[in-house]
Amino acid sequence: WHRAHTQTGQNPALRTFLFRLARLAQYPLQLIFCYDGNQRPGVKRGHTVSLNEHWMVKPTQRILDAFNTEWIVAAGEAEAQLALMNRAGIIDTVMTDDSDIFVFGAQTVLRKSVFFFHVHVLLTLSSCLSSTFLSDTIKIYTVSTIQEHVDHSLTGDAFVTIAICCGGDYDKNGLPGCGRETALGLVRCMDNNMLRSAMHSGNQDLSLQQWRNIAEYHLASDPTGKMGRSHPALARSLSDSFPNPGIINLYAHPAVTPLTELPKLRPPTPPNLARLAALIQQLLGWDSKKLLSTFRTTVWPVVILHELLEDLANNSPMSNEVCGPCHSI
Repeated sequence: WHRAHTQTGQNPALRTFLFRLARLAQYPLQLIFCYDGNQRPGVKRGHTVSLNEHWMVKPTQRILDAFNTEWIVAAGEAEAQLALMNRAGIIDTVMTDDSDIFVFGAQTVLRKSVFFFHVHVLLTLSSCLSSTFLSDTIKIYTVSTIQEHVDHSLTGDAFVTIAICCGGDYDKNGLPGCGRETALGLVRCMDNNMLRSAMHSGNQDLSLQQWRNIAEYHLASDPTGKMGRSHPALARSLSDSFPNPGIINLYAHPAVTPLTELPKLRPPTPPNLARLAALIQQLLGWDSKKLLSTFRTTVWPVVILHELLEDLANNSPMSNEVCGPCHSI
């Protein structure tokens, strides 16, 4: 990464952020960025997570403010917050490459690596979404499509079961030897609400033991045929310490800001050009010539888009005020 950015000038990471933000903003999307909060787990993917604020947080928030693009800070992990908002219908989709997004309950996800630190994009889409917007192919995943093409058993709690068994962000190992097909077999055989319910049980140990007994029964002999085959060695390997209730809680009850406490979404507005120009000169050290030439290709299209959308919102698309007399072609 450093070799690729040696010629990009002052603050190459912020420069890249600016260009990618401008590219996203050139489409009829309402963007909201979400940052990880200080209640995020201290260990992720086997590494200790620094709870100190990333150096890019403050300058990128200033850039977003100048773009009049909204941002929020999650209580814990950004993915969990966005999944909650997506599930509640506040937003249409989440753009992230984090594999646990469906475990947190997201319904629609766009996959494309465009940002490289803990900030994720929440998108409110227009009625038409092209799978090739941004001039690049993106992948659109929905829970309903996954259920249709993979398995109808894949509800929200089923994703928790798979993450616990196969390993995820909070426990890389999961149940050693349990692959995705085996975990999917367990999902077909078991009540996937059992793990979440165990966290509310008056006797958590007993509830988890009941889950282990049922899992061991299906793994050992596959009595329903839904496993595909038996896994006796895996059944014998189930220990009293699996699954870890702390890991279950991180998935089933992540730290999130309640929906009622989130700021109300503002109508989209164009960038504040004077504020953005002054900020970019400060952060990136661009002179006036560089600033104008860059704005011409990256920022003006955003302004034009907002003006067009404002005209469409204030006038009927079929009226002469917007498009003039209509003609057949």
